[in-house]
Amino acid sequence: MTTAARSAPRRAQAERLHGGRILVGVLACLLAGLPLLAGCGGEDASAWIRRCREAVSDYVEGGGYLGFEQRTELELSSSEGTVKQAVEAEGEMVFPLKQRYEYRETFTSSRKPGEQQENSFSYLTVDGGRTAYVMGENLSAQLGVPGWIHYTPPEGQNRYFDYPGLMERLLSLGEGAAWIGWEEVEGVSCAHLSYAISGHELMELRLQENPALEEQYQGLDPDEVLGEIAVEVWIAKGDALPRKVTVAQSSSQGEMGASSRIAMAFRAYGEEPPMPIEAPAFFAEAD
Repeated sequence: MTTAARSAPRRAQAERLHGGRILVGVLACLLAGLPLLAGCGGEDASAWIRRCREAVSDYVEGGGYLGFEQRTELELSSSEGTVKQAVEAEGEMVFPLKQRYEYRETFTSSRKPGEQQENSFSYLTVDGGRTAYVMGENLSAQLGVPGWIHYTPPEGQNRYFDYPGLMERLLSLGEGAAWIGWEEVEGVSCAHLSYAISGHELMELRLQENPALEEQYQGLDPDEVLGEIAVEVWIAKGDALPRKVTVAQSSSQGEMGASSRIAMAFRAYGEEPPMPIEAPAFFAEAD
């Protein structure tokens, strides 16, 4: 199962299977370090952000359990038609390193009404995404290898959902927020906050984190490409941990338009995992 002749296609298929911009890829691009939050309406939004940052850090350091869900909807339209992509992921993690989720994506095109392309797989890691186990019907059918495949993601293609890193970047800057009010999320009273950022602000932040992107962004007008980006955060009143985050983006260039919406929900803080997250007993190596 580990010969060179078979390892290369397994690695390629594993990487392709993950190519639908799962949790880490989409979120890192749109949410990395977004500017946030000051207060109005009788509540100090900045104080809520500071409390949330501290609560997330403390919870992760304590080795807690977390359940998560994400749904991403992307749409690209032009004079030739409309293409839509929907991505759903649902999983759980035990900090600091263990994580598993189920992933499903669908593609539809107005040029092929009634047709739909689908892809789904299971993901598991016990070392924070440095290596991962994947399993899916398409992958097994193409490689002729049933069950789990273990591989090492190439640099820049880690599919681990970095919850603490995401929330730290999301909450770190703390400028210009709006207080919306108190709302319930799954029965939990939450402070609802919102803010908007420009494509230029987002690009500047990405360049600070990764200067190597400068050449890739050269000549790009981020405000024109990304358009408006709106973020909303729901923070629990009791423990100051985030329960829900949404990001919405829309833009247009000539006859082309693009929009996306990401919705994330976090649950089961303080609970025990229903089953241990452990490496599978049987798997094939991709390298």
